[in-house]
Amino acid sequence: MENIPENEIHERIARFQSILSKKNLDGALLMQNVDIYYFSGTLQSSILFIPREGNPLFMSLKNKERARAESPIRNIISLNGKKKVAETLKDFGYKKFHKLGIEMDVLPANLYLWLNQHLKTDLWENISSDILRLRMIKSDYEIDQFRKASQILRTGFLEIQEFIRPGMTELEVDGRLANIARREGHMGILRMRGWNQEITYAHVLSGESGAIPTFLNSPHGGAGNTPAMAQGAGFRKIKENEPIGIDFGVAVNGYIGDQFRTYVAGNLSKKLEKAHECSKDILETLSREAKPGTKCPDLFEIARKIAEQEGLEKYFMGHGESQAKFVGHGIGLEIDEYPVITPGFDIALKESMVMAIEPKFVFPGEGVVGLEDDYIVTDSGLERITLTDQKIMQVAK
Repeated sequence: MENIPENEIHERIARFQSILSKKNLDGALLMQNVDIYYFSGTLQSSILFIPREGNPLFMSLKNKERARAESPIRNIISLNGKKKVAETLKDFGYKKFHKLGIEMDVLPANLYLWLNQHLKTDLWENISSDILRLRMIKSDYEIDQFRKASQILRTGFLEIQEFIRPGMTELEVDGRLANIARREGHMGILRMRGWNQEITYAHVLSGESGAIPTFLNSPHGGAGNTPAMAQGAGFRKIKENEPIGIDFGVAVNGYIGDQFRTYVAGNLSKKLEKAHECSKDILETLSREAKPGTKCPDLFEIARKIAEQEGLEKYFMGHGESQAKFVGHGIGLEIDEYPVITPGFDIALKESMVMAIEPKFVFPGEGVVGLEDDYIVTDSGLERITLTDQKIMQVAK
């Protein structure tokens, strides 16, 4: 297994401590597994305290020895129950706090109430947005992980092109994608930060199932095979001359690659071909226009106007009440990271952001077509990471 390099962890902590200093926080108490992994390099059950100055304290609730093997943090100790947090912090010289940061976007209310009872501070401050903005800028190490994920995605999209046949169920295709992903090194899950948001590694959506809405904040969802999941592949059989939308995600060392391609056995209607071509036009236009300093709402508006000019705005990023209000999102250790290309996210792009841009069109009763690719923001524009051709993928009848 590949551990996160020691210098990578130390640089992340140093940048975070600079934020804590600017906000006049005594430190931050992190309890969400992905944030702990980002700053420590281990996902073992713990509470991570990062002070404004000095060495972090990794308080292990389980598997201290594995945490020590995976993390370069110096102070890794056993915590005999959460009730010992305040006592343990005092043992390391942290006796009184004025302001502490916590992850209020993901911290359960009962843990927040518990902290108020067992760890005294004058003020708790939400540090989540600061962490997400810090994680928004990727290092060379992180970008290498995206490139590895992109290789797996290309393998999956090309192999599945030879596998798909009319008469197969969506679940058969889904299962083959899972086999390819795991064989090539996908870690097994994709993580999301949003409240009550869950996602499978793939959406295989044929014909009208591509237009079935779901709870997921996505332009498409699919029926799935149970109301208990309500998304992704189901028992529907693939037919000729209909779109087969495949949204495929894999993660390498935690870092997620996310890509969508449209397949067909035969030919799509002229309307669907036009929509697919519009998706390609949007990606090409955004690739030219998106540079450091470009605002996310401006990019969304460019995409929306292209769809409107083609008479497709009604179907852009979904339809009806399920129409998604974004055309791209950051990716990293979670699939719903910053930045978000949406009207409400008024942030300018910066070099080394990584995001998935996914212009798609959803037609009720017919299905979903479009593209999704991953990009790095460079000083001269966007560099595409994902490798599969931006075309309709033909499969044998």
